[in-house]
Amino acid sequence: MNNKDLIPKDKADVDFIHRLNKKSIHEIRDILPKLLEWMQDINWVQAGLLYDYFSPFINEIDNEIISILETNDDPWKYSILIGLILNPSVKIIPNDKILSAIKKLHDNPSKDDLIGGNVELAEEILKKYKFHQK
Repeated sequence: MNNKDLIPKDKADVDFIHRLNKKSIHEIRDILPKLLEWMQDINWVQAGLLYDYFSPFINEIDNEIISILETNDDPWKYSILIGLILNPSVKIIPNDKILSAIKKLHDNPSKDDLIGGNVELAEEILKKYKFHQK
């Protein structure tokens, strides 16, 4: 099977997740950016399915998560913060790079981060992990 078959074809495609769930994170590295794009809107059904898939691998996709948090795409950041990072099954390694990126977002938010609720989510995450960067 070609890994491209693991990427949703459109907003109606939910069958992709059955194929994706049979793959490890290492087997899908080549399509990871494309899958993360399906998490740009928290309202897309694919986003919810992908939150569950990626939850156990949060620490293995830290560079990709940080790249999203450093974009100007505030709805995508919101989707990642609330849907993936605040997912109850996610356990971020203490003092992780992801938490540093969230602290940076919290301390230096864009205007849209302030308006869109990303700062409040960042604060909630930092409190949850008792993260205080020096």
